[in-house]
Amino acid sequence: MTAQAGQGGVIELRTSQTPPCPRCAAPVLLTARYPHAWRNRSGKRVAGFKETVLCRSCDVSDPAAGELLALLSDDGPLTPAAFEAFSGLVRDWLDAVRDRAPNRAELDAQEARWRAGEL
Repeated sequence: MTAQAGQGGVIELRTSQTPPCPRCAAPVLLTARYPHAWRNRSGKRVAGFKETVLCRSCDVSDPAAGELLALLSDDGPLTPAAFEAFSGLVRDWLDAVRDRAPNRAELDAQEARWRAGEL
């Protein structure tokens, strides 16, 4: 499924054949891939894509994910009314998570695991 992003570009959504959660390795409910850009050290704009996952375990305490997790908690197909609410909830969730800064402690721990050959 694709949708127009509020910040420009197309958002690709997947609810099947999703990768495992990068935080806990559990199956994820939703993967969103969308345009993302940043400036490198010389100030040049670098365009690419960012992928964000919605995990039933890791995101349960995230207020931005609460309603979307509740909607997707049933493993069956979405009803027409739920499907109508889905796009708005996804948009709200992405607006909240797309520009979050990484957790420095988690990045340092991942780097340490990578340097130790564990990743």
